[in-house]
Amino acid sequence: MTAATTDGRPRDAELTARLLQITRDAIEAEGFASLRIEKIAREAGCSKNAIYRRWGSKEELTAAALLDGIDLGSVPDTGSTVEDLLDHAWHHLHGFARAGRNPGLFNAMVDPGVTPLIAQHYMRPRHALGLEILQRAIARGELPADTDTDLILDTIAGLTLFRVSVKPEHHADGIVAHRRSHRAIITALLATPPRRTAATASDRH
Repeated sequence: MTAATTDGRPRDAELTARLLQITRDAIEAEGFASLRIEKIAREAGCSKNAIYRRWGSKEELTAAALLDGIDLGSVPDTGSTVEDLLDHAWHHLHGFARAGRNPGLFNAMVDPGVTPLIAQHYMRPRHALGLEILQRAIARGELPADTDTDLILDTIAGLTLFRVSVKPEHHADGIVAHRRSHRAIITALLATPPRRTAATASDRH
């Protein structure tokens, strides 16, 4: 979401990184509603135009700040669909742990103007990676061809988001316990996978 110069080189990467950090700090301290481009520019020592050349709106700047440092990851291939989905979920959990632990960042992430940008640049590509795991399992005959893959991935993502944002105290249980709870849900979903019906198929078109 960062603009580039006409010859393809990014504009002042150091300033870009500083703007993203200042934006995150401002949202953490004061919330998304109080975020002002003028204030960000003043603190970074640049013009408002320098920000708008990179991001066209406050929402785009916020989405970029939330996603800064979070990579999409890759498709795990452990030989086990359960473990592949667990690793997939774990990458997502760690990516958004920062936002989940701070109310200001979390509220910014679910703002109606920011959420579609997060979905476009992160959630949908991540969903595609998870879908590849399940399609591989279907091809191996481990899951029925009519498995509702979207519902499985959404259920796992929902658990991850809930544990990160609503019940972050689960982090205190430790990594082993945290992964155990995810593994239990994933195992149960794959043991009796939800199936697509004519109604669910039509809902997606």
